[in-house]
Amino acid sequence: MQTVEIPRQSWVRQLDEFSAVHEGWLVSLDILAPELGAQPEIANLPLVGVSVDREGRNDTIVVSVARSATEHLSHLIRSATRVFVERADDGPEAALEVESADGSKTILRFRSAARPETVDGIVRP
Repeated sequence: MQTVEIPRQSWVRQLDEFSAVHEGWLVSLDILAPELGAQPEIANLPLVGVSVDREGRNDTIVVSVARSATEHLSHLIRSATRVFVERADDGPEAALEVESADGSKTILRFRSAARPETVDGIVRP
């Protein structure tokens, strides 16, 4: 595994690209807070997207998932200071980590880091 930081000036573009590639992938989200430890927030729901809140000060990141075709859930990460992508040795992303000013970390993990086009061993054109 390798971890790469996304520079702040690239958050909007990189997270938009990240969302386009990973839309529909099953994700889990955990918050690691110094005073609380690990707190699971989302478990195995399809990713709708990860974006920077363009309405505010651009330090809030929004993770959106789908509970059903008509019901979505959004998790806000306020006062984001750093964003990292964790990649498997063979290239695909395995997790996204966001550090906040309060010392907490939000970790978005993929149930499977397999590329959608290779799921079940079938490579799709």
